[in-house]
Amino acid sequence: MRRAMESLIYWIWLALRCGAGSESGTLLLSLFGSPRAVHETDARTLGAIGGIDDRLFHALCDKSLERERMIVAYCEKMKIGILTPDSDAYPSRLRAIHAKPLVLYYLGALPDFGRRLSIACVGTRTCSHGGRDNAFLLGYDLAACGAVVVSGLARGIDTAAHAGALAAGGHTVAVLGCGLDHVYPPENRPLMRDIARRGTLVTEFAPGTAPNARNFPIRNRIISGLSQATAVVEADLRSGSLITARCALRQGRDLFAYPGGAADRLSAGTNSLIRNGATLTTSAYDILREYELTYPHTIFTERLGGCEEHRTRALAAFSHAAPLPPPPKMAESTVTRERTKAPKAKTVQKPPRKEETPHAAPGWKPDGLSEPEREVLALLDRPMSCEELAVLYARKTGKRADVATLLGTLTMLEMGGFAEALPGGVYRARNEGSGRSL
Repeated sequence: MRRAMESLIYWIWLALRCGAGSESGTLLLSLFGSPRAVHETDARTLGAIGGIDDRLFHALCDKSLERERMIVAYCEKMKIGILTPDSDAYPSRLRAIHAKPLVLYYLGALPDFGRRLSIACVGTRTCSHGGRDNAFLLGYDLAACGAVVVSGLARGIDTAAHAGALAAGGHTVAVLGCGLDHVYPPENRPLMRDIARRGTLVTEFAPGTAPNARNFPIRNRIISGLSQATAVVEADLRSGSLITARCALRQGRDLFAYPGGAADRLSAGTNSLIRNGATLTTSAYDILREYELTYPHTIFTERLGGCEEHRTRALAAFSHAAPLPPPPKMAESTVTRERTKAPKAKTVQKPPRKEETPHAAPGWKPDGLSEPEREVLALLDRPMSCEELAVLYARKTGKRADVATLLGTLTMLEMGGFAEALPGGVYRARNEGSGRSL
């Protein structure tokens, strides 16, 4: 027992030093064999390793285990489970993904991911009534038929999918972008409590980690990685759920998307996914029929429609308890401003700027990028991993390069259409993008 505890401490040490979403941990493990061996490696040996930036080098030279012991003690006190890649219960699907999490913290009962069908249900936070209802019913029907519903506990579509799964008496897994001691969004405290009791809360972020905007794109690879397929219910072109969709494709997972009207802004993202090869779906059955023969003992599509009255009442109760907030005023003023400018733009008929490509989401222009985004984009003159980019970024700019921050920057560039992720965790500037003109 003591030996296992010591092993956990070294895993947490390595995970904290490398940061969430980094492939550096996998590199170091391939070189030294175990987290403890990495911990015991001297600075001279570490300095000779290629692909390690200054930040990571100095972090690895910090051999203190005080914080790690405090984390383990806190998790014991709060009944938080800890998984590492050498744990039997560590989900096997995650072992094969790029930048697999070195440590997973969880509350609740872990489903048998090896024997159960898991479907990720994601979408926009600012969803419509129809999108929310579709997500609730999708989560309900998937769970009623025996599937595990995976999502991110975010507002909107994620919340509805989790609630639907719980209403059906099924199992749902919420992947957080913060430590388990934080509740985000705050209004989901009751839902988070229910999932901890009847499902699973999981995160790679250690207790004490507050919600941060850059954490959420990083955690999306876990949502898709835990699942055989990802279903995007409703998403505009800037929705973070499109990142989860891209992660699913890079991981070799199936992708489903709900269609929407041609003029529906909230369906522009899902329509784009369908246009680019995602399977069109309008119900849980469209998804379940693809897997019912693979999981004959755990998936039961004959349960669909078996308790329509309870299903309808559950949806009505959820809609009453969780009304949608009004659309933000900023979005309304933006639409109004765009409408007033449209006639003028049509009259002038200016030629399109080279950098405003069809791949870029509305509102994304190179001269609107932040300074770090410009700097990163200018360096992507060839395909490279986030770790390689961190080293190059530090050398070219003289600034401290943080792999997690760079990953968040790359994600934003990817969402805007200026960069693209390739298999193996490699990124490059898009051919039509603005990287070469900055």
